[in-house]
Amino acid sequence: MSSQQTSSPAASDSCISSQVAAISSNPTSVTSSPITSPPNGRTPDKTIAPNASFNERLGSEIVKISVGEGIEKQEFHIHKNLLCQKAPVFDRMLNGNFAEGRSGEASLPEDDPRAFDMLVSWLYSGSVLNHACGDFIRIFILAEKYGIVCLADNTMDAFIQSGLRSRKRPGAKYWAQAYEGTHEGSKLRLFMSRCWAYGVINQGDNEKWATCSLAPTGEKAQEILIDGMGLLRNMNNSKLEKGQKLMCNPKYAPACDYHQHGKDEACPYAKLPKRKLDEINV
Repeated sequence: MSSQQTSSPAASDSCISSQVAAISSNPTSVTSSPITSPPNGRTPDKTIAPNASFNERLGSEIVKISVGEGIEKQEFHIHKNLLCQKAPVFDRMLNGNFAEGRSGEASLPEDDPRAFDMLVSWLYSGSVLNHACGDFIRIFILAEKYGIVCLADNTMDAFIQSGLRSRKRPGAKYWAQAYEGTHEGSKLRLFMSRCWAYGVINQGDNEKWATCSLAPTGEKAQEILIDGMGLLRNMNNSKLEKGQKLMCNPKYAPACDYHQHGKDEACPYAKLPKRKLDEINV
């Protein structure tokens, strides 16, 4: 695995435009903007024999993925087997009847090189490392765009665990970033709208969380407000026990709330330790 920065803005020899049109009807297809709904349930990883050796899992073929444009453009050299196992959309792209499959190269000019670097790290390590809030959002947006469900779920778990350790919740800047990069029904949107609603009803007007700081910003401000207000209005149907708060801290919600597996499908992360309910105002 290697990453090499390229300063030339010249177009790559390979372009994904041809295969985008060909697989656009598939819910996990590559699109120019993340506006399609996620697949109903999990997209399975490409099947590999359970007794396959590490070398067999990696394979020997390397593909080149160019990400971004201009001086921000970076080239990633990745084991083809590994990428195709974990990201079905790249399996179709690189093993299908497209130019990318014949050349072993693909260009993703609209994507964020930093987010793709985190994706590659996840491919090889199997985990999402601790990042800043904005980076978690970047990698989730990329995972959702390409239908890499396992990465999206892993990212939400790591994001929330990071918030628990730091005792911080995302504010208006990150609500806007998340909404502008995801589609309606996104699990990241659910978490962000809960953070907004929780702040409205539980956070006192102080220097850190002034009332004005709860006003959504950005191009999707209205959608943030609509989703958050919907959560608040639904509280009218809730029956509270004595001393129970209207809304618990969204970081302590069941992990499955932010996973993309089907409603009736067993959670693949069921063995993870349950989050202890804690209503500390953080």
